[in-house]
Amino acid sequence: MTSPRDDASARLALVTGTSTGIGLALARILLQRGWAVTGAARRPAPIDHPRYRHLSLDLSDVVRAAASLEKDIGPLLSDPRRRRIGLVNNAASADLLTHFERIEAAPLLRVYAVNAVMPVWLTALVLRKRPPGAAVRIVNLSSAAAVTAFPGMAAYCSSKAALRMAGMVLGAELASGGRGDPAAEDVAVLSYEPGLVDTPMQEAARSQPPDSFPLARMFQDFAARGALVPPELPAAEIAAFLESERESGFTERRFGGS
Repeated sequence: MTSPRDDASARLALVTGTSTGIGLALARILLQRGWAVTGAARRPAPIDHPRYRHLSLDLSDVVRAAASLEKDIGPLLSDPRRRRIGLVNNAASADLLTHFERIEAAPLLRVYAVNAVMPVWLTALVLRKRPPGAAVRIVNLSSAAAVTAFPGMAAYCSSKAALRMAGMVLGAELASGGRGDPAAEDVAVLSYEPGLVDTPMQEAARSQPPDSFPLARMFQDFAARGALVPPELPAAEIAAFLESERESGFTERRFGGS
């Protein structure tokens, strides 16, 4: 008999930002471990696997992206064969790395859409659609910028702080026991700081003009002194959490630590 761990229909992961970096590395790890994976990103993902499905969409276009995900992901999530569902809110925007007075409304709205609005909405979608009894593991990719103020990073810091707080609110709801949902005891959310990772976002940060982004040289120094780790390392820790047992509620972890 096929065990739930070996049945591709039993474990589904939804990962945003699978075209590069941690999202791509994580999708490959999960596929190797027998998961079915649905990725969402603006660009194609270099993955050719029968258990991988890619959705090309722009998370900054909230109305269109939500409608597309509800249509395409909703039926996958509610499949009664699911025994475990993972959501990894990995995609992020580091636009608007600039002085506070240079922030404009339209790009600020796009940063919040990608970094906070869509991850919170996707979490709600998973909770609404999951089959009864399915374990749910949610990972929100966080950052030191969610808890520390960095010059030139108002949009990124504040949007990441918003996502961290949303995860904490979900954890508080799960802990309160007032949801009337016995399955909630097997829902866990992790706010995960991957640290300094060699990703396109790091490259973008160190490529900014120092006169408009005061921390550009700091990001250049990270790369110059070899401080960046490959995305496969934090991806492996995220995969381990998705497969974890009985980690209900909200937790925070940093790469390589507790």
